[in-house]
Amino acid sequence: MSNNNDLDPAASTQMFQAFVERGEANSPTQAGRSSGAASGSGGSGKVIGIVVALVVIVAVVAFVALHK
Repeated sequence: MSNNNDLDPAASTQMFQAFVERGEANSPTQAGRSSGAASGSGGSGKVIGIVVALVVIVAVVAFVALHK
């Protein structure tokens, strides 16, 4: 790293923030992402599916173990 004291350490952060804000404004999927996040159905549906699958697996293992 150079010893140049003229560099602004926050400049890269400010440029990145401007890039992100500009990218969000131009993003065509912005509306789709925010509506999906607002409903919350995407993540909870996966969790419910995983829980149901685990319950079924435990039930099958218990059934097989008890009927041997």
